[in-house]
Amino acid sequence: MRIRLDKWFPAPPDFGRATVVTDLVAGLTVGVLLVPQAMAYALLAGVPPVYGLYAALVPLVGYALFASSPHTSVGPTALASLLCLNGIAGLAQPGSETFIGYAILLGGLTGVLQLLFGLLRFGGIGSLLSRPVLSGFVSAAAVLIMFSQADALLGVRTERTRFFHDTVLELARNVGALHLPSAALGLLTLLLLLLAGKFLPKKFPTMLVLIVTSTALIALVGADWGVKIVGAVPSGLPGLAMPVLSWEVVLELLPVAAVIALLSFIETLSIGKAFSPRHQHYRIEPNRELVALGFSKLLGMFFQAIPSSASFSRSAVGEGAGALTPLSSLFTAGLLVLVLLFLTPLFYYLPIPVLAALIIYSVRKLFDVAEMKRLWKLAPKEFATLAITFLFTLFAGLQYGVAGGVVLSLYFVFARAARPHMAELGRVPGTNAFRNCARFAAAETDPGILIMRFDAELYFGNADFFRQQLERFVDARGEALRSVIIDAHTINDLDTSGLFSLSQFLDVLDRRGVELYLCGVIGPVRDMLYKSGMMERMGAAYFFLSIQDALTHIAEERGDRGWDLPAVQHR
Repeated sequence: MRIRLDKWFPAPPDFGRATVVTDLVAGLTVGVLLVPQAMAYALLAGVPPVYGLYAALVPLVGYALFASSPHTSVGPTALASLLCLNGIAGLAQPGSETFIGYAILLGGLTGVLQLLFGLLRFGGIGSLLSRPVLSGFVSAAAVLIMFSQADALLGVRTERTRFFHDTVLELARNVGALHLPSAALGLLTLLLLLLAGKFLPKKFPTMLVLIVTSTALIALVGADWGVKIVGAVPSGLPGLAMPVLSWEVVLELLPVAAVIALLSFIETLSIGKAFSPRHQHYRIEPNRELVALGFSKLLGMFFQAIPSSASFSRSAVGEGAGALTPLSSLFTAGLLVLVLLFLTPLFYYLPIPVLAALIIYSVRKLFDVAEMKRLWKLAPKEFATLAITFLFTLFAGLQYGVAGGVVLSLYFVFARAARPHMAELGRVPGTNAFRNCARFAAAETDPGILIMRFDAELYFGNADFFRQQLERFVDARGEALRSVIIDAHTINDLDTSGLFSLSQFLDVLDRRGVELYLCGVIGPVRDMLYKSGMMERMGAAYFFLSIQDALTHIAEERGDRGWDLPAVQHR
């Protein structure tokens, strides 16, 4: 059987030599950015820099083999690295062999969860975090990352802390003992990165130039300045190795693995959806992305890779450089192979303050001020959600921030579902259009006829609310009320709890001598009304296609209309 590679790997219809050349340029461009970032994020994760290169190599290849997006670049990221550090710091000393083993195992566990979710077709889990919750969490993570690098940037010796406020206090207590050469080098690097980002072309390799320059400078001055350096970086490709498995440790790491799995998937999906509309040769498939991420991390675990994720900055660089197919990622991996085999000795004198500046510069845009301003003006309630998530993440911790964000998102989903929109309708003067009286002050109403619209499915979550609200409107009309019309075209489903509430409401109206009419009932709801006997109890005369038909019937006081009319057909 012939395998159609063009049906599996996303590639444009005119794929050819020109495409390969474009992918080569894009892949090498991403690689130039990836090498220093991978080493910096490894230090952020609490492991030696070489493990960042391992995590940049194998997962990148594994993801490219299965992904539906050719533009998403995976590897070490600031958020995944910080979650790794926070999740393992309580179990082992950062930098120790035990810690490194746990970090590699954590990456594999994350992959197992994502692979399992993908095979089970759980691509919908990406909706567990609403946009305000995600923005609040990521903004808080950016603040945590920047403050976590402040000691390395300034050359300050501090004790590692678990909470943000403790980190700030620890920095404040020791800021007077900063190492001036380290602080000068780190702050100057950060300033140059900011200026270059503003005035130089985006494709200019600013990070590479600064790293080469600062490394050469420290190599020349040697130990005279006392700046902390990376030191020896092992040469060679990562060897195949079995992770150290301990069920006790697995259970300890499982919660943080679940957090990284969720956030990694959301990041990847967001990046893919941002770029795919610009290209016609692929579409993002959530379940396939889960499988690709899971496979890449699981494969990486056997080659000493720490947790990885998708990077928006590197993906944007690749897409901007013209990447069109997964070949660009493979070319990036090829550059990493050359670095690991031949170039690691060049990183010996790489200054730690420069890597800290690189991390701070890379994560600064994660602090989403634009989204905060937008929500403040557009949706104050959603801004409050963002602010709560931000503060909770900042002061309670990353894992709890994600858990709290999921709970908050689900709360708002259920709250909205349990209290859907309900409106009293009136006729717009001179028309047969019926609109919400609260929005259209001139809408005309009849004291004897109440017209209501319920904008949601009628199910157990909102059935009591439905009945209580209707009874409140009925009570407000008093003795003058003769008929209630429910515009049901927006009720897209009906379960037995909703049916019971409708029956109870009908009982209330019967006791008052008030008639109930249903208009615009859609097929599945009509079927439920018919099978339950509610349609027979009400009678065919009380079902209409439109509000105007019902009003005409009430005004003319016609008799029974029969069961063969469209409004009451149940099949």
